[in-house]
Amino acid sequence: MDAVPTFRVVDARGRAAVLVQMWDARSMMPTADIEKRRPAEARDMCRADIMDVMRATPGPKTRKDINRLLKEAGRQHGPGTVAKALAELTKSGDLVNPQDKKGYRLGGWRRDQTPSLFD
Repeated sequence: MDAVPTFRVVDARGRAAVLVQMWDARSMMPTADIEKRRPAEARDMCRADIMDVMRATPGPKTRKDINRLLKEAGRQHGPGTVAKALAELTKSGDLVNPQDKKGYRLGGWRRDQTPSLFD
């Protein structure tokens, strides 16, 4: 046997579960890295979908509006994933949320010549 196959089999019946895993003993034991990466990849897709929705529809949008628009567009993301993606987009500056209860806007929303309160 030249190449040792790597595989994992999981089964559960009632309250008992079994995991059988095989890998090449000369290498590190494989971990569930793929499962760990899925949320990040899902959030990457969610961020892209949010930006598509924001660009396609004018005006500010609340998180509820964004969830509704994503669902209407056939893009299924959970509310937690959307909330985290919105936080990341706001932190990166792609979106702004001025906390005026109107919602999120694209990052270029702010005007350069906002009048000062002290002039």
